[in-house]
Amino acid sequence: MLEPHGGRLVDRVLEGRSASELDDVPSITLTPPQFQEAVSIATGRLSPLEGFLNKNDFLKVVHDMTLEDGTTWPLPVVLDVDGEAASEIVPGERVRLDRPDGTPVGYIDAEEVYKHNKTETVKHVFGTDDDSHPGVRNYLDRDDFLVGGPISLFSEVRHGDYDLFPKETRVLFNHRNWDTVVGFQTRNAPHRAHEYIQKSALEQVDGLLVQPKIGAKKAGDYTDRTIIDAYGALIEHYYPHENVSLSVFPSKMRYAGPREAIFDALVRKNQGCTHFVVGRDHAGVKDFYDGFDAHTIFDEIDDIGIEPLFYNYSFYCTVCDGMVSQKICPHSDDEQIHPSGSKIREMIRSGTHPSEKMMRPEVADVIMDAEQPFVTADEGEEST
Repeated sequence: MLEPHGGRLVDRVLEGRSASELDDVPSITLTPPQFQEAVSIATGRLSPLEGFLNKNDFLKVVHDMTLEDGTTWPLPVVLDVDGEAASEIVPGERVRLDRPDGTPVGYIDAEEVYKHNKTETVKHVFGTDDDSHPGVRNYLDRDDFLVGGPISLFSEVRHGDYDLFPKETRVLFNHRNWDTVVGFQTRNAPHRAHEYIQKSALEQVDGLLVQPKIGAKKAGDYTDRTIIDAYGALIEHYYPHENVSLSVFPSKMRYAGPREAIFDALVRKNQGCTHFVVGRDHAGVKDFYDGFDAHTIFDEIDDIGIEPLFYNYSFYCTVCDGMVSQKICPHSDDEQIHPSGSKIREMIRSGTHPSEKMMRPEVADVIMDAEQPFVTADEGEEST
């Protein structure tokens, strides 16, 4: 099986430890996204990270997309705190980490407390400092100080029934004799183009891991529950069950375009995938990125040990009478029915059932029957 990124699957879970030993130390109450990142670090999803980034690693990631030791890493994973909290933390000492509800969940061995230049950071990470970009706005809203150092959690924390840790998906892939596995990242309920790409990718490998990103999203995105239930319906009715697995990646969306494509690929590498689908405008938003920036960035970095599978625009062609892509369909735009995610969401909001050429009826039924299929505020969701 493919090695985790950095050569070792990180495990920072200390079963059996008690929070009482940290009663007299400073504490940080994690936000829901920080909590998700702490869990992903501790369970190996973000290998080789063993904690939140120290200053040198942070600067290297922002400017060069590598850690200080040269390992490719595209996005800063940081723990931000305000000035009051920062003043109570002594570098070299242990700080308790609490869940968003205040329950102790682990600790960080604080090695550094440092300030970060948020405007400079967003220019490098997102390619813009325009605060109409949701990822930029979110980062600029962070507190001014960062705490770096390795973390440990008292126990594993699972975000719902579909949350499979890397050590578990690796066992699952071995059990199913999948030597090659393609990972598919999504923040949407599936339409026909998603299905076409996934099945095209599955033709090349032994298994498919569909792994929606669950967590904070922008207003108008599908809710976590809707995405999971919609994929459940698609897999039940249209996929070979022995070749497909549905899991989740608890994480906020950063909308960092090409950098997030690399990040998402590395997470699936740690899950045990050998291949990763990179479609059009991966993790993009509005027109901040070219549709294929997420493809070309893989030529600009060192080999990261997982093979990207690049896909072009996919659509239903009335002449071909099926789902196709630009690469294989010779017909005019007039014959193409594009299953645009924004168009489908508009139809659902208006009570119109999307055509079967755009979305499977079983999937559309799940969405239209949902009490609240869309995120109503930028704060997003903590878990499923």
